[in-house]
Amino acid sequence: MKLKIYGDLERLKIFLENIEDKELCETLENERKNGRDDYPVRTMLNLIYAMKIFGHRSVESFRRELLRNSQLRVVCGLSEGKYKYCGDRKHLVPPARVFTGFFNKLEKHQAELDKIFEDNVKFMYENVEDFGKDCAADGKYLDSYANQFHKSKAKKENDGRAEHEATSSCKTYYMKDGTTKKEWHYGFRAHILCDAKYGLPIKHKVTPANNSEQKELDNMLEEMAQSEERYKLEKMENLMADAGYDNGERNRKLKEEYNINPVMDIRHMWKEDKYREVENQMLAYNEEGEVFLILDTDKYEKLKYLGYDKENQALRYGRYEKGKKVYRVPLSTDYRIFTPVARDSKKFKTKYKMRTEVERLNGRIDRDYMFNDHFIRGQKKMNMMLTLTFIVMLTMAKGHIKNKKENIRSLVA
Repeated sequence: MKLKIYGDLERLKIFLENIEDKELCETLENERKNGRDDYPVRTMLNLIYAMKIFGHRSVESFRRELLRNSQLRVVCGLSEGKYKYCGDRKHLVPPARVFTGFFNKLEKHQAELDKIFEDNVKFMYENVEDFGKDCAADGKYLDSYANQFHKSKAKKENDGRAEHEATSSCKTYYMKDGTTKKEWHYGFRAHILCDAKYGLPIKHKVTPANNSEQKELDNMLEEMAQSEERYKLEKMENLMADAGYDNGERNRKLKEEYNINPVMDIRHMWKEDKYREVENQMLAYNEEGEVFLILDTDKYEKLKYLGYDKENQALRYGRYEKGKKVYRVPLSTDYRIFTPVARDSKKFKTKYKMRTEVERLNGRIDRDYMFNDHFIRGQKKMNMMLTLTFIVMLTMAKGHIKNKKENIRSLVA
């Protein structure tokens, strides 16, 4: 039975049964102390989760849902018998200012949210045998729809609603014919590492839009290597990414330092050379990673890929006739072109197709969690909202596993 046939209310119930946020709830309650408790912390947290699960882009649209949906109010903890104005539904639902205030408080507790996220990720590693074995990386623009902040106009207009932390960035697409396509964005960028089989996040980071995807991937890998998240690198066997991450030094480091196979598309950067020669061998190769035997001037014979030689860190090639000589091409010949999973092998093509899972995850962020049309301003709040989104996804998957359901990926839709 797939969870995608469940209604939103059933999904919310499954989520609330499996979310482990006791520490966060107690911290927020201690901060409140003897303040007004018209809407308890637990109720407000449930409302925030429900707003995500029900896919509302704004507080006002969610409040309208609460006003007309008595079952949702009860599940979230808005009991009609508790309130003074029990005959008037509008007093049962927290006003917009209460949501705003709670979001502002929650923003100060990113560390607690990160811990909930990490605990959920760890649960997946411990309970799903192949989780984290194949991973995919991508950068996703989180466009801002607020007015762009201009220092020259700030004193005159005094517009506090403008976006003060977003930046502009140009996304360059490298086409197979050698041309490029540029696309401009204003806002932030989410750097995401996800499981390439189940489409669930394992690490993320939000930065201004103009931060480099390559640099932030390197930072995330380094953070995992030097923290309790080391287990993620130890489990990872293959890392898939598009041509934006093409870099020889990164490929070398992934294999030599982390023992991870880089499965990344390549940018076509050779402007004049069609072939380059392998040092000290009668071999040549092209930018697609194909290897050729040099027979004569301008005469090349394509060789067959025979597998990876782990001991010598080289790729093995031979002629299509059996029993012929085996040629070895060291990875160090060109780390951009030659990777442990050879570019012209079936395995590379199969693994690289798994990269589309991170694109599907990006699509769910936009489509199901409304990041393609939002009212979020500021990097901290954007990071908080993305973390909450991933907590919802992972907690739902956790509930799915505990109930021994199949197809856990259907849970996050």
